[in-house]
Amino acid sequence: MRYPLDDALGGSYLQVVQRTPLPAYPFAHSSPLLQAVFPRPFYEASLGVAWPLSFSLAYYLIAKSANALLRDDKAPRDWTRGKGAWSTLLRAFIVLHNALLCAYSLATFLLMAPVVADLFWQGYAAAGHEGVKLALCAMPTNHAYLGRWAYLFYLSKYYEVIDSLVLYLKGRAIGNLQSYHHAGALLAMWVAYRFQSTPVWVFCVFNSAVHTAMYAYYLCSAMRWPFPKALKRNLTTLQIAQIASGTLLTNVYFFLLLDPIRLAAAFARTPTSTLLPASLFASASSTSLANASAASKPWTLAARLFGRKAAAAVAAADAVPNEMLLSTYARARLATSDASVCLDRQGAALALHANTLYMIPLLVLFARFFIRAYLAPSKAKTRKELEQGNMNGQKKVI
Repeated sequence: MRYPLDDALGGSYLQVVQRTPLPAYPFAHSSPLLQAVFPRPFYEASLGVAWPLSFSLAYYLIAKSANALLRDDKAPRDWTRGKGAWSTLLRAFIVLHNALLCAYSLATFLLMAPVVADLFWQGYAAAGHEGVKLALCAMPTNHAYLGRWAYLFYLSKYYEVIDSLVLYLKGRAIGNLQSYHHAGALLAMWVAYRFQSTPVWVFCVFNSAVHTAMYAYYLCSAMRWPFPKALKRNLTTLQIAQIASGTLLTNVYFFLLLDPIRLAAAFARTPTSTLLPASLFASASSTSLANASAASKPWTLAARLFGRKAAAAVAAADAVPNEMLLSTYARARLATSDASVCLDRQGAALALHANTLYMIPLLVLFARFFIRAYLAPSKAKTRKELEQGNMNGQKKVI
């Protein structure tokens, strides 16, 4: 299969892995604080395969070793119980940990979801369902605005293994579900961001939404605050729905085909506009936009076919390109080797295959946990005990 932006690469997946350059540094035009915290050398080193691979392997082996120690201990101690200074400090840390991840997840969702929704709306308003398909296929996750939040979401997967440490300090085993989740999520997010797979937005938006609810529950539990019962009972269902819907949606990318002529006509007739402030995106440039100027001739030709007003609108858009106008990415599509293909890079396809291979076993593990915990409870535990114990012990799933 020929991918639109693979003219300079091509070849086997191995060759693509070896040749694909790193994503552009997303903090080049951001605040000095972000540049200081995430300098370019750190950014480039963190995207090498050694970081996520060695960390995931080390975490998985340590988790299994910790479980062996717990099995040898006939009465594992819960270090968070008691009135001593150590127990008090641990309880405070758990509260802070859950509050931090809840706030971070909510911030990620609020920073990314409105941009995604706005682009979908632009597509639908201009070209109906064909425009929605374009928004799905051309989601600018390589743009520095979305890219920086996706990169930080990748880094957050390193910190999330603290969940397992908390579990161990409570004297509980780290289950296969959790160890597989944490080890695999880091690798899945790395490959999605590293190879600029367009569907990475699904991972970030869906996952951050679920994490917000999950960590809000853990925070309320740690603080003994009330939490909506309906949401508490459906958190497990929400997790499964996220995994299944996310896997299904991302794999749609393999089968979608665009109609570039129809899109050109639609966007020429109906110039798009964003509801979001332009200043939000003006500080960065997108890899996709590099092709926009090359695409101006066919786009302008299409516009002229449908009237002077449309041609004038396109000329104005060319003069002042807006990085969050979907029409900009429609123009860029027309300059590629195959404007009808949804996935634009072979590396993006590789990342999507890798994420699917990770998600399917995860879905099976979680479904198995759900059946055991909620559909076939043992005589030794009531449903209430299972809900409380599993929510506190089997931490979230992506």
